[in-house]
Amino acid sequence: MAHTHIGPSDWPAIARMLRADYSMREIARTIGKSPGSIARHVRDYGGRQGYDVREVRRRKHMKRIDAMAGIRVLVGSLLRTVIRELKRHRSPEQISGVLRMNGCTLAASTIYRYIAERAPHLKQFLRSQKGKYRRRRGTKTREHHRETATKHRIDERPAIVERRSRIGDFEGDTLMGRDKRVRIVSFVDRKSGYLIAFLLPKMNAALLTMLALKRFRRIPKKKRHTSTLDNGTEFSDWERFEAKSGMTVYFAYPYHAWERGTNENTNGLLRQYFPKSYDFNLITPEELAAVVRRLNNRPRKRLGFKTPHQVFWKQ
Repeated sequence: MAHTHIGPSDWPAIARMLRADYSMREIARTIGKSPGSIARHVRDYGGRQGYDVREVRRRKHMKRIDAMAGIRVLVGSLLRTVIRELKRHRSPEQISGVLRMNGCTLAASTIYRYIAERAPHLKQFLRSQKGKYRRRRGTKTREHHRETATKHRIDERPAIVERRSRIGDFEGDTLMGRDKRVRIVSFVDRKSGYLIAFLLPKMNAALLTMLALKRFRRIPKKKRHTSTLDNGTEFSDWERFEAKSGMTVYFAYPYHAWERGTNENTNGLLRQYFPKSYDFNLITPEELAAVVRRLNNRPRKRLGFKTPHQVFWKQ
């Protein structure tokens, strides 16, 4: 379980899940944080009943202002001393410690904040420049080209996938409602039409992969061969999904929804229950699971009026 910082992209998901009466442990598991971190965060910002994203944002902003105020102590001779010691390649911790011995209290974090906010040219004198001081290599364009070059396109799929002659070749996509931040993720087996679907409380590729792997672990390995996905950024963590699921991942070409026809048709069935105008914040996991069961047990003409559940699990 990750113990990373709970950032602005997590707050709306936490608020939605609190309104839906999820437990702290369920929220933590869904967004990939530790239960303790979630509990402390919710407690510090109004509790289960009073948690409000706007209030969290306002208080975080005020904390930042207060932190900036601490930088103001770095003036005059004290500032000159700090700069001189930095240029000697002394760390902020060492500078703070020596100053404390001489009766001057200055936190190392204040020096780091001063460098980050007021004097970025002093970063060159820090021994470790990881984290927020580390220079980013490459550009978004290069990253995009690298990712595109490693992707398997749909026309590279084995012919057996096109023939729908085996169980275990899936197609994947997401559906969105009125609030575009919450999605339904759907995976459909091409041969049987068997549907796997779950809620994605926020647009995050790593979170989608984690939730998808949780579902696919319930599927036997012999029923996991390939997955053909949409080109949305929510599937950008596909390499980890491929490695962990054991399925080779292929991508349809952009704006070629018909290349995932089975998935598109099944999404149309889901839309009968969850239209685009519907607020997906109101959907509970139990409600979605009930709809998935209904569709998986619905007879299909192309299956000789058997159900997707019967065809998928019989074989």
